[in-house]
Amino acid sequence: MARNRDDDLPNQQVAMLEAMQRMRLGLLAGDVAEARAARDVLQGLHTAHIAIEETELIPKLPATARWQAKVYLAEHAKLATMLGEWHDVSARQPDRLDQPEQRLALRDASLP
Repeated sequence: MARNRDDDLPNQQVAMLEAMQRMRLGLLAGDVAEARAARDVLQGLHTAHIAIEETELIPKLPATARWQAKVYLAEHAKLATMLGEWHDVSARQPDRLDQPEQRLALRDASLP
């Protein structure tokens, strides 16, 4: 177990990237159900991650930080919006897509 919540951030980032990869691989395979499940994992990880950053790290950013707090907050909001939009798009799809064109269109819809 991590000594403090800040220690969890690198692990959360790795887990988010893994969930995103799982989602994209599911889409490539036409397994929309798998992609939805991975998106749900990503959503949960993202929520936990931003909770730590926005309550513990961003308020403590020094004036010399690489980016201002508003940049981090905007990135968090952008990803949350993208995840919500992808949730809505994928909810309208069957659990399986066999046509490559359909899979490509859905994959494209999941990207920024």
